[in-house]
Amino acid sequence: MRVNELAKKLGISADSIRYYTRAGFVVPGKDQTNGYKIYRERDEQRLRFILSARRLGFSVADVAQNTK
Repeated sequence: MRVNELAKKLGISADSIRYYTRAGFVVPGKDQTNGYKIYRERDEQRLRFILSARRLGFSVADVAQNTK
């Protein structure tokens, strides 16, 4: 799915997903026809975990330290 579709499913902004992508938390594939990033179910699951940790009060640095 594309970034906007994933953002809608997760209830966050597309920019938030792009941030986590740039930070290396998820590594989407690329659509060969147009070069768009394609997020898979495992990316969605990983982002759900990260968002849950953030809601519990963990910082991005905490999450990075414990998920990479």
